[in-house]
Amino acid sequence: MRWVLTSISKKYRFKYIKRGVSGLPCVIFEFVQKRYGNESSFILNGDKSIEAVKTWTNELFSKKGVADFSFPEEVYEWFLKVVFEVYEKAENDLEKRMIMVKIIHTREVMIAGVDITSAEKNYKWNDFQVRTVCLLHDIGRFEQALLGSYSDVKTNFDHALAGAEMIKKHDFSEFAALGIDKNSVVESVRCHSAYSYPGEDVYAKLIRDADKLALLRCMPEILAVKVEEYPTTGVTEAALRAYKAGRMVRNEDINTKADLFLAWLGWQSDLNFSQTAKILDKEGIKKWMEEELALLGVEI
Repeated sequence: MRWVLTSISKKYRFKYIKRGVSGLPCVIFEFVQKRYGNESSFILNGDKSIEAVKTWTNELFSKKGVADFSFPEEVYEWFLKVVFEVYEKAENDLEKRMIMVKIIHTREVMIAGVDITSAEKNYKWNDFQVRTVCLLHDIGRFEQALLGSYSDVKTNFDHALAGAEMIKKHDFSEFAALGIDKNSVVESVRCHSAYSYPGEDVYAKLIRDADKLALLRCMPEILAVKVEEYPTTGVTEAALRAYKAGRMVRNEDINTKADLFLAWLGWQSDLNFSQTAKILDKEGIKKWMEEELALLGVEI
């Protein structure tokens, strides 16, 4: 394991993460690789005491995969503080499962962000800012879990705006020394889930792609742990029209499982980096979603 930043004072500590697929690969429809491994079983049936989940979280961010990447320890410690202050308030199994799913999702977004930036060679990335934006992009989601849904529409809770405000108010002492632009981090988090992003911040564009890639890579497992339930019959006409017109499906038009798959497929129209699209094709994710829609009786 290599210390990648040697010129900064020893007071700056870094958390090292091993990235990659957890557990043994499992093929779904012969082309989608299972990424959560045994984590889905733990979320459904494991020990959900706060100490057990803290241990599980630290293992997720330290022992999985084959390649190392780093981010400021201060950022990681604040992330944990926010997550487990909320987890202590969780009143039922659903809320706890929702929080645990979002913890894994955050790990997967960090992996996706590294995958994209490693392949996109035309940009001069600040690796610490990449990891920070990825780690904090959904920091507002954890409080939202206590409302019983991750739908901003259903909960009337803008998780991206809430997360951006939390970051804006917190003093991160390491940012200046590491060249991390706090305003860029705030903008990236605030805009990561917006319907569109007309701005020019490359990290805001990155997190939008990394979030989508991470979600699509893990959708089989996310569906398996049942944090959101949708009818398995029918399709919303507005969702189908949007997809066929090459537009993203709006959140308010997602009412059935078929609508979800149309929304996910529609994300292709909003990708900012060519490498993201290449990964989706290479890993068979697009084909899996098309197959799922066919099983639901929806022709596209």
